[in-house]
This record gives sequence, C-alpha cells and structure tokens, in this order.
Amino acid sequence: MTRTPANLSYRDVDIYPPYPHEDPRHLVGPADDGELVRVAKLDDRVVGAYRLVRTGEVRFAIKALVIDENYRGHGIGRWLLGHAIGIAELKGGRVIDAPLAAKRFFVESGFEPVGDMLRLELAPE
Repeated sequence: MTRTPANLSYRDVDIYPPYPHEDPRHLVGPADDGELVRVAKLDDRVVGAYRLVRTGEVRFAIKALVIDENYRGHGIGRWLLGHAIGIAELKGGRVIDAPLAAKRFFVESGFEPVGDMLRLELAPE
C-alpha cells in the first residue's frame, strides 16, 4: 500500500544512509567531506533528510534537516532530529548546534539561541 499524507505516521518512515542512486541534495544541499547524510524513506521514496557534521571533539552541527513539503506535519522532522541527536551522542557528542533558519522547530525541540545559532547541550549519563 502506498501511504499518502492523509494516512501517514512517522513510524512508517525508515532512516538510512542514502543509496548511491539517491541524491538528497534537493532537500539538504550538497554534503562536504566528513558530513553524515541520512534520508527518511517512505515506500522507497526519499521524503526527508539531514546533514550532520562533527565540528569538535564533543561538538556536532546539524547543517540541514528538511522534510518534503508534501510530508510535513506528521512528526517525520522530529523523528529525523531524534536520529541525528542519537548518532551524535553515540559518537561522543555533548553539544549540537543547529541553524537559525528553522528556529521555531529547533527551539520546540529543546535547542536554545546562542549567538547566531541554536544549541542543544546533552547531559552525560
């Protein structure tokens, strides 16, 4: 069954590294060396993506996180954000920066404005 936005749940979406034939640049722009790109897929269609880069020993930055406009409003962005945070944390991240471009989304997810960016500080366990 092909899911439409009307009957879509973020739980229907899987997150993977993009296959060589999948190019999420139309969503998140071109990735530089060292950047981690993950795509959200629904029925083998890329509906979202993020770019994450290590910027310091315990610091990461989300360079972009975008959901195809036809699939917004179903929690896919928060699902991707949680994935990005989890990856950063697994790699030793304690601070994650994000762009101001999506300020409302990131602030609602716990990021705080710091200068010209948004920041999430993770507490060690």
